[in-house]
Amino acid sequence: MKSNQPITSHPQIQLTNIGDVESSHHINSPWSEVLISDGRNRVSLISGPPGTPPDPHLHPDYNEWWINIGGITQWQVGQYEKLQAEFGDVVIAPAGYSHDIRPKGKTNALRLAVSSPNSNHDIHGVSPSRWVPIDYNLKPPNLLHTKLKSLIKANQAKSHWSQIVVSDNRNTAEIVKFGKSKTKTNKSPISEEWWVIFKGHLELNIKQDDYSLNLKEKDIVLIEAGTSYSLSSLNSSGAIAISVRGPEEYK
Repeated sequence: MKSNQPITSHPQIQLTNIGDVESSHHINSPWSEVLISDGRNRVSLISGPPGTPPDPHLHPDYNEWWINIGGITQWQVGQYEKLQAEFGDVVIAPAGYSHDIRPKGKTNALRLAVSSPNSNHDIHGVSPSRWVPIDYNLKPPNLLHTKLKSLIKANQAKSHWSQIVVSDNRNTAEIVKFGKSKTKTNKSPISEEWWVIFKGHLELNIKQDDYSLNLKEKDIVLIEAGTSYSLSSLNSSGAIAISVRGPEEYK
């Protein structure tokens, strides 16, 4: 388990706050910083101010996907029409599909890129000859564009829900809405797992070590494989987060 950020007081837990990483870089310049290398993935936080030039390319042998974490970002994937992602949206470029990514709006656009550990941009993309509409009536997982707002709206009658949004040979990514205070989810991941907090506050607890950690919006917590833990909502209105683990089931 590797992270560029300081280790918390528990040896099986690493915590990063996206806001802290962002504040360590120049505001109006593009940058990228690797936050997690978990053996399956290289997870980079990428910042693009308005006007950042695109770098269209493709990866022939694996799916690359992103979590939009700030601002508005435009993707053009394969021959599909352009899409604009907002906070919490997930975008996937399937293996072999070229992708062109551009920040939009007047502020920095932030995204978490989930790539293969040996990823590169050596194969440049080809401009599409036609545009194919994106079908937003399809159901997850593995949609080209999963909108967080749409998931919240579809599940608004439920206090607690979850939806797998990515499922392939490297990862299972699941967006979870935690219900009212003290709703717990008990886990013991077979492979390393990480969470990104979208909304609200969560408490991570490792009972056997009498350890707890409060998590807030834009925190990323990396949990070592085999660590038994629970998550509890600390808000009466609940919390929303995304979990990324291996394709295996929990123990």
